Amino acid sequence: MGCHEHQGRGEGAGLQNQNWSNTYAYQAARLHRPTSIDEVRRVVVGATRVHALGARHSFNSVADTTGDLIDVSDIRSVLVIDHDQRTVTVGAGTRYGELAAFLHAHGLALHNMASLPHISVAGAVATGTHGSGDRNGNLATAVAGLEIVTAGGDLVQIRRGERGFNGMVVGLGAFGVVTRVTLDVEPSFEMQQDVFAGLPWTSLLTNFDAIMAAAYSVSLMTMWSESTVNRLWLKTRLADGEPSRITAAHFGATATTRASPGAVDVDESLTPFGVPGPWSERLCHFFGPTANRARFRRSKANTCYRAAKPQPH
Repeated sequence: MGCHEHQGRGEGAGLQNQNWSNTYAYQAARLHRPTSIDEVRRVVVGATRVHALGARHSFNSVADTTGDLIDVSDIRSVLVIDHDQRTVTVGAGTRYGELAAFLHAHGLALHNMASLPHISVAGAVATGTHGSGDRNGNLATAVAGLEIVTAGGDLVQIRRGERGFNGMVVGLGAFGVVTRVTLDVEPSFEMQQDVFAGLPWTSLLTNFDAIMAAAYSVSLMTMWSESTVNRLWLKTRLADGEPSRITAAHFGATATTRASPGAVDVDESLTPFGVPGPWSERLCHFFGPTANRARFRRSKANTCYRAAKPQPH
C-alpha cells in the first residue's frame, strides 16, 4: 500500500477560558492539554464528565462541560496519505490550513473547506461545519474513518459503512474524544475567486438556485438591513488551469476587488481575488489565524513539509 507520512505538532490554542470570538466563557472545572493519545485515555478514565475541545470556534456551550475539557491541539499529529484508498489520516487537532498546504504539496486536495483555515478537523466535522457549494457535501461527508477514545478509555476505530458511523461523525463529542480522522482526498486543482458588489435582493430571490450554482463555491455576504446583498463571492474550479470568464454584471451585481464595503483594495488577510491559484489558497476566505499571508506561508514551510515515521502513542 502506497503511503506517505508526515509528522508535525498541533498548533496550540492557548489556555484561554473563552471561545474564539470571546462570546462564551467555558465553565469546565479543569482543562487538560495532553500530548499523546495515552494521556487522553488516562484523563477520560479518571474523569466523571469529559468533553473534547478543538479550536474553540463554536459560539455556544456545545463543547463545554462541568467536568474536564480535553484540548486536543497538542497531541502529536501524524498526517498519513494512503494513495491506494485516496485518503489522508490526521490528528484530531490538525488545522485545515496546515492540512490543505500539506495535501497540495503532494498533489492532492479536499473537496470543500470552511471560510476559516485555523479550525480543527475533528471539531469542524463533529459540528457539521458546512463549507460552500450546492453540489459539495459539507466537511463531514469527506470523513472515511474515525479513531475515538470511548468513555471507558478504550481506543476504537470505525469506518464508513459500519453501523452508527454517520451519527458518530457529526456526534458533537457525545461518543467520546476523537483522536484521529481519515478524510477522502482527490487530485489537486486550480481555482479563481471573484467578488461582486450590490447584488439586488430581487435578483437573488428570483434567481436563487442559479446564483448558488454559479460556481464551485458560492458565498453571500450581507448585513440583511442593506438594500442589496453586499458581496457575492464566486470560487470557480478551473479546467486545465484556464482563467474563468466571469461576467462583470453577474445577476445585476458589479465586479469589484474589495471584499467588503470600506475595505482596502487588497486585504492581506484574504485569499486573492481574480487570480488563478491552488485550491489550498482559494477555498478558504482567509489565509490564517493571524490574518497574515506572510505568516501563513511561513507556517506552511515550517509545518507541512517535514516527513517522518509516525511515533508510537
